[in-house]
Amino acid sequence: MKNQLRGAVGLVVPFLFAAACSSLPDDVGDGIGGDDSPATGGSAGSGSSGTPATGGATNGGTSNGGVSNGGTSSGGTSSGGTSSGGTPNGGTVGSGGASGAGSMGGAGAVSTGGTNTGGTAGAQGGRGGSAGAQGGRGGTAGGAGKGGSAGKGGSGGSTGGSTGSSCATWPTANGAQSVSSTIAVSGTYDGMLKRFTASGRLGTGGQDEGQLPLFELANGATLKNVILGNPSADGVHCRGNCTLENVWWEDVGEDAATFLGTSSSQTMTVRCSGAKAATDKVFQHNGGGTLTIQDFTAESFNKLYRSCGNCDAQYARHVVLQNITARQGQVLVGINTNYGDSADFDRIVLYGNLNVCERYTGNNTGAEPVRTGTGPDSQYCRYETSDITQR
Repeated sequence: MKNQLRGAVGLVVPFLFAAACSSLPDDVGDGIGGDDSPATGGSAGSGSSGTPATGGATNGGTSNGGVSNGGTSSGGTSSGGTSSGGTPNGGTVGSGGASGAGSMGGAGAVSTGGTNTGGTAGAQGGRGGSAGAQGGRGGTAGGAGKGGSAGKGGSGGSTGGSTGSSCATWPTANGAQSVSSTIAVSGTYDGMLKRFTASGRLGTGGQDEGQLPLFELANGATLKNVILGNPSADGVHCRGNCTLENVWWEDVGEDAATFLGTSSSQTMTVRCSGAKAATDKVFQHNGGGTLTIQDFTAESFNKLYRSCGNCDAQYARHVVLQNITARQGQVLVGINTNYGDSADFDRIVLYGNLNVCERYTGNNTGAEPVRTGTGPDSQYCRYETSDITQR
């Protein structure tokens, strides 16, 4: 932008949201729940086959299988069933608890007493979570009692989060709006998936320096559910922390988005979004901080992200790319090693022969920066072969 953008060859890459994003992979914790203590059955009554002896009720007491609670597991409570000491029947069938994605449930308690009750089998864990509780062990042998019935299997646990993107790709516009002056955004602006195009003094959407943006986001602002058509002028400017979610550039003008601001701790996010037809850069990172680009589709572009190579004010800039699909491009990322820039890559799918990461020596004089290398180096361009899928 002005002198700051002249000669820059790069992309800016952090972004945000998508009204249609899915989260990145969720971790599922597997804690181990403690076993419950065995319940002690009552004294066995005298008499045969569970008949009360003369002089007193011969009830062996109620032997509860104990609550088999899997600790923090949302697998539910697996009741071991009730076994009466004097009754020759098996224990009551316990229904297995629902097994969620939580930890393993404890075993049902052993029932002691006059009746041979098999206890109630615990719930079988559902897929996606840890196994449910193990069935209770058989009770102490009594007079002619039958083993208890096995408990039912628990219902399936919920599956973990998706590892891929659930974002829509190139949504259909819901109406159109021509914009003749920059829309200032503080807080959250929801464009309801309308197509916005520039007119008048906002510029033609070409490569002329100094064009104004369609949207200018104040520090902390969010822009979502927006389609930028042609012409899109200088796209979006972020003045600090910002989030772009479900934002789509049908024909990138000077840049799709430019990230400004001076704080090294500021964070910018672009997610569930995409850009096409960028003659030069998609994202231009002129300020400080870290840009994260998640679940993004880029088609027909020169560079997806560029840390400014010759801005008047230079910073250590960082970019994180996660779940990116790129077609018909030249370079994903360009960074300046002499200012301590870094780029991290995860789940990148490339169609065609693209350079993943280029290293430059930047300057603050406005001169053309010098490219010093390309490919992974573990310090600046940080990725493994497994992070990149070539198609």
